[in-house]
Amino acid sequence: MAANSNKKNSNTKNSNAQKDNTHNNNLENNNSEDTVNEKNTSTDNNIESTLKGNTHKVKRYIPICICVLVMFIIFKYWDNAVHFIGLFLSASSGLIIGMIIAFLVNIIMTSYEKGLSKLFKGKIKHGVLRAIGLTTSLLTLILILVGIINFIIPELINSISLMIKSLSDNLPKMLNELKTNKYIGKYAGTLLNSMPSSENIKSTVQGLGSFVINGASGAMSLLVSSAGALISVIANLFIGIFFSIYILVDKEKLSRQCTGLIKTYVPASKKVLSLISLLGTNFRNFIVAQATDACILGGLCIIGMLILQLPYAVTSGVIVAFFALIPVIGAFLGMGISAFFILMVSPVKALIFLIFIITLQQIDNNIIYPRVVGNRVDLPGMWVLAAVTVFGGLFGIVGIMCSVPVTATVYKLIKDDYRKRSNKEAVDANEKEAVATDD
Repeated sequence: MAANSNKKNSNTKNSNAQKDNTHNNNLENNNSEDTVNEKNTSTDNNIESTLKGNTHKVKRYIPICICVLVMFIIFKYWDNAVHFIGLFLSASSGLIIGMIIAFLVNIIMTSYEKGLSKLFKGKIKHGVLRAIGLTTSLLTLILILVGIINFIIPELINSISLMIKSLSDNLPKMLNELKTNKYIGKYAGTLLNSMPSSENIKSTVQGLGSFVINGASGAMSLLVSSAGALISVIANLFIGIFFSIYILVDKEKLSRQCTGLIKTYVPASKKVLSLISLLGTNFRNFIVAQATDACILGGLCIIGMLILQLPYAVTSGVIVAFFALIPVIGAFLGMGISAFFILMVSPVKALIFLIFIITLQQIDNNIIYPRVVGNRVDLPGMWVLAAVTVFGGLFGIVGIMCSVPVTATVYKLIKDDYRKRSNKEAVDANEKEAVATDD
């Protein structure tokens, strides 16, 4: 009995030992499976992070690749690209004019809206405020143009009439002097002998008649084409005016839509929106500064002409101020028109005016203009002068108009980036000093 019980106990111990071994084996297998799963999971995470990093790098270079591709296509098909761009600009010229008018009118309209809002203490409705601001802005521009035209046109007509009267009074005297001149009288016979015969005169007259007829037909075709171009310009101007009104009425809505499109489809949308905002502010400040400089130049012109006792002082000052808004050629146009008015009164005074206005323009271009425009757009006067010179030489009138705002934008971006980098370097240096002190 005892032997049987010992056998049973030994069997039971063996079975328990086998069960323990089986359990331990299962635990080891489970641990190994968990280890394998953890390794697989970590591998998958590494693969995903690598793919994400590669995808981010690829996305970063997509705009560069697109730009390179576009530039390659443009250079490859340059003539076709120029033709297409010309057609596009010609077709959208009315809309481009409208956007320019809207930008200019918005400067005046914003000032009117701020003034009216302060006057009525914000109690006036937005729609009424916009209608009043837009209407008064357009009326202001129209009144300025009408006033300048009323200054220029009557004086121009008066000067032309004076010139015609002077020529009609002095022409008979000049002819009599030529007839009675002893030097010309000596060669009268030679001149008569050298005159062509009647047959030559007849053929010359016939040829002259055909030339006049052909010239008249060419002049008519030129006149028709010029009339068509003038009609096209007037039509584009009216389209631009109406388009600018639509833009100004719903400018907040259009701004939200454009901002949403940029945020959705443009990478680094915050930087792009910041750049657009900075460009708009600089162009606005540049236009205001240009108008301020023109008013200063016109005022100095009036004061100088009154001191020198030159005629048409106020009219010439207004003309010089108005044409000073046009880059490059504006100064010469204003100077030429004013000098023509004065010439009809006194050639000597016209010469004095030319010397005075050339000196005044040199002072304005080198001293007044860089300071006025530079302070307005936060750009040093040296860079204003350099930007106008370089951009004007490269791109002409368009370059001069865009030179100061673009340069001011680049200057601001570089200035901000320099400050950020300097501050970051200062912070890093302070952290290193703190670590060294702790050690």
